[in-house]
Amino acid sequence: MTERNIAKLSQQQFGAQALEYSKSRTFHAGADLDAIVAMAQGVHCNFAVDIGSGAGFTAFAVAPFATTTLATDLVLPMLQHARENAASRELKNVVPALVVAESLPFATNSVGLITCRLAAHHFNDTVAGAQEWARVLEPGGTMILVDTVTPEGPGMAEWMNDIEVRRDPSHGRDLSSLQWIELLTESGFSVEETILTKISLEYDDWMRRAGASPEATEDVRKDFLNTTPEISEAFGIETDAPLRFFWPCLALKATLRVSG
Repeated sequence: MTERNIAKLSQQQFGAQALEYSKSRTFHAGADLDAIVAMAQGVHCNFAVDIGSGAGFTAFAVAPFATTTLATDLVLPMLQHARENAASRELKNVVPALVVAESLPFATNSVGLITCRLAAHHFNDTVAGAQEWARVLEPGGTMILVDTVTPEGPGMAEWMNDIEVRRDPSHGRDLSSLQWIELLTESGFSVEETILTKISLEYDDWMRRAGASPEATEDVRKDFLNTTPEISEAFGIETDAPLRFFWPCLALKATLRVSG
């Protein structure tokens, strides 16, 4: 099987659907974004970097905690929306930047705060991404991650990731909460706080935002309607019209350990 180029697929996917994501309530606000702001309290730094910023909403939320906040993404149309959205909010300290998450163009130990919200499951290489966070952060700097995560039960991760790839070919992989904690710990972070919340989704809106074809929309719908009771419970699937469900979502705050 040919390995997918997730970076290229992401550029195609989010370039075509940038306006939909810019308008989406899921990205404008939510308990996960509130958690990022709460976790950033007390941070005061020169530079903050938001990874996979999309239309910029997370960068806007943490802008008060830094002199300059970079809204980074590898999709130019997304950054154009971020620029327009920042201007409409009169946020002069938010700067869009075209950046690949696994190869950050920042000096070692130069960033005080890194955020990454609902983007890491699109990385080509999650381990490389975490290692880059550790490289560019100042010792003692803060990393705040929010991402959809898989339940720990058998078969749950496979079902969730299969659904995601069929909806959006730029999907890489959702990890579990324990896998994220282990990865960040091995990369040099001390995990200080974790919150498990939910991203509530309405099926048709969720598929439309991704630009899924009518055929894919109906094919994936069948899996939601005909899945096992265990999976239905794990993802809160409500089959009455309109079809609704949720993805588990991890909000995590970590600090880069000071060596020596």
